[in-house]
Amino acid sequence: MTSRSLPGLCRVGLFESIAFLCCAHLLLLALAALSGAKAEAQQQNAPAVSAEETPIFEVVAIKSSKPDDENHRYSTTNDRFSMENFTLRRLIRIAYGLKSDSQITGGPNWMDKQAFDIVAKIDDTEAARIGKLKSDERMREFGLLLQSLLADRFQLQVHQVEQAMPVFALVVAKSGAKLARSPAAQRDYKFSWGNGHMEATSVSMDALADHLMWMPESGARVVVNRTGLSGEYDFKLDWTPDHGGGVPPDAADPGLFTALQDQLGLKLESQKGSIDVVVVDGAVKPTLD
Repeated sequence: MTSRSLPGLCRVGLFESIAFLCCAHLLLLALAALSGAKAEAQQQNAPAVSAEETPIFEVVAIKSSKPDDENHRYSTTNDRFSMENFTLRRLIRIAYGLKSDSQITGGPNWMDKQAFDIVAKIDDTEAARIGKLKSDERMREFGLLLQSLLADRFQLQVHQVEQAMPVFALVVAKSGAKLARSPAAQRDYKFSWGNGHMEATSVSMDALADHLMWMPESGARVVVNRTGLSGEYDFKLDWTPDHGGGVPPDAADPGLFTALQDQLGLKLESQKGSIDVVVVDGAVKPTLD
């Protein structure tokens, strides 16, 4: 089965524009369940997803993004899916619930160079079914739908393997953790960060590890939680971001690695880990609408 194209459909007013780092990261957290279904290494190319395993979008429109567009936006409703200015690598990353670009190998040379705007819609029956699912199940369905879209319109062929690669492990420092456990009755999850300041309410160590992966200091490595700390915590963190030039000696706050240890009693250790990797065996540029 293939999806139908809808000429002229590109931007929908009811979609809310969201800053890329926040929206894409929250989506990846919601799609984390996808990465739990690990595949054995395969000797031959396999389709990204089979028609029997996933629903498909009823209508899909794909346009080339504006060359000068520096914003990245994502939004979903029960029946619609919208992404603006996303490369194929980013689309694969979200579709397969991957944490880092380093988990995608192979692929054509345009995979990181050309960006696309995509709007897709599922039919009313599927929308009603998905609308009844829990939020994590609903986002998993959108991940599978995106896999199907990539297989159909980009002719994406992939296989999945486990590969040993350098990671950062989030561990408890020798000084011990300096974290306040969230009150049991507190359910108000909040996580904000930017310009060297982070505030967290009811946040798990898994979520912290995922957020740290977005920091430039991680160098695109996967960050895994090996603290052994369960539950949710409230904390604040202040550091001087390092974008490759180092932390100035007269900076008001230390670098991220030092700040984690001094303020939270946590540490990022360089280790090796077995990580899920999606190998791109083939893809073609989609026909634009």
